[in-house]
Amino acid sequence: MKRARVVFHRPLKGDVFLLGVEEAETAPKVQPGQFCMLRAWPGKDPLLARPFSVHDREGDRLTFLIQVRGRGTALLSRLRAGDEIEILGPLGRGFPAPSGVRVYLVAGGLGVAPFYLAAKELLARGIEVELLYGARSREDLVRLSAFRRLGLTVKVATEDGSLGHRGLVTELLEEALARAEGEVFACGPWPMLQAVAEVGRRHGARTFLSLEARMACGLGLCLGCAVKRRAGGYLHVCTEGPVVPAEAVF
Repeated sequence: MKRARVVFHRPLKGDVFLLGVEEAETAPKVQPGQFCMLRAWPGKDPLLARPFSVHDREGDRLTFLIQVRGRGTALLSRLRAGDEIEILGPLGRGFPAPSGVRVYLVAGGLGVAPFYLAAKELLARGIEVELLYGARSREDLVRLSAFRRLGLTVKVATEDGSLGHRGLVTELLEEALARAEGEVFACGPWPMLQAVAEVGRRHGARTFLSLEARMACGLGLCLGCAVKRRAGGYLHVCTEGPVVPAEAVF
């Protein structure tokens, strides 16, 4: 792992925050959809680094969108500008180059994390991008204004109807694919990814899923991030993913 310098800590909503770090060797290599392992505590307690999708990349700076969920993320939440952190990356396989002119980014909750950088890169290539963002409530949605400032179309679904469409984000995807063909990149809870895969299959849309899994090393050595492959056997999220074709798992 390399040493990196924290350049900012920016609280968002509740226990969600942005963490910016600077590391000149790692940052320029990152592709949308890849992740890094972060560690910011001495000794072996907690033992393992934590994996996070890269939210944004600018020069030598990487930004991560993080929610406090346990001891490791709580320690990361206490970092401030000038602190040091250990970083390993970039790791895994990111989103592929689209073969068409339109991409639908489908996010569930904090599954929106890899899509800011992805949207920037796609828009820079002249691809039409639409973010379909679902959550339980408006309070669970983050960075909406930041995505809108990029210039892409943003549509929201909340299960309680507190903002946007009342219902599931997959309902927005059904409407979008019925209106115009496009490829689908999705990240979020496992049931949402399964539903996205089914919608994509019905519409004949090329669909890729960014998978989440418990991860110890990020390098394929511990085999702790194995998920069942549809054709049989297992794939390892850290090396064969996190982005995989939907048909690989559903």
